Amino acid sequence: MATIVKIRAGVFVGGVHWLPAVRDPETGLAYEEAGDARESTPHAAHAGRSRAEQEVVVDFAKRKLFRFADTGETIIRETGADGVSVKRQAKPSADGIVAEDESWEAAAVSFTMRASIGNPLRPDAPAAGYAVRVTVRGEDGAVELRGGHDGFPCYEFYKQVDFGEFELLHLHDYREAGTAAPTGGTAVRVERSL
Repeated sequence: MATIVKIRAGVFVGGVHWLPAVRDPETGLAYEEAGDARESTPHAAHAGRSRAEQEVVVDFAKRKLFRFADTGETIIRETGADGVSVKRQAKPSADGIVAEDESWEAAAVSFTMRASIGNPLRPDAPAAGYAVRVTVRGEDGAVELRGGHDGFPCYEFYKQVDFGEFELLHLHDYREAGTAAPTGGTAVRVERSL
C-alpha cells in the first residue's frame, strides 16, 4: 500500500539561455526571451528554472492533498536599432496554477491539475498551459494521467511513491516536436498510466 504519492509538473523553456530574437516591425525593437537553461529533470523544482511548477502530494493516511505552485522569473532583453539593450524582468502570478475537483474513493483519488501562465512582460503573448486529470491508486501508487497541454514550451510530469525515485509520466520537448513558438492552445494530448 502506497502512503504518499507526489505528482510533479514542470513547464520550462529547455536547453537555451535565450530564445531567438523576434523583431517588432512597428517599433523596430528586437525581443529575446530568456530560456530556463535546463533539460528535463524532476530535481529542478524550487530552483527558479521553470516557467511554472506544480506539486500535488497525495497522503493516503490523512486522505488529503497538499498543493504547491510557483512560477519562475520572466526575463526579456529588448534591443533597439541603435544596438542598445535593456533587460526587463517580472515574475508572473501563480494564481493560474491549481489542483481542483478532488474526488476520493476507498483507495484512490482523482483531481485535475491545471496551469495557465502568461508572460507579465508581453501580455499579448499566448499563455502556456495544461489541464490533466490525475487518478492515483493507493494499493500500488499507480497513476493515470489524461488531458493535454500546449505545444510550446517543454512540459514534464513525474510521480514519486513513498519518497522513492521519481518516475517520468510524460515529457514533451518543443525542440523535438518542431514547435518553436507559443501556440496559445492545447496541441498535445496526454494519456499515460504508470
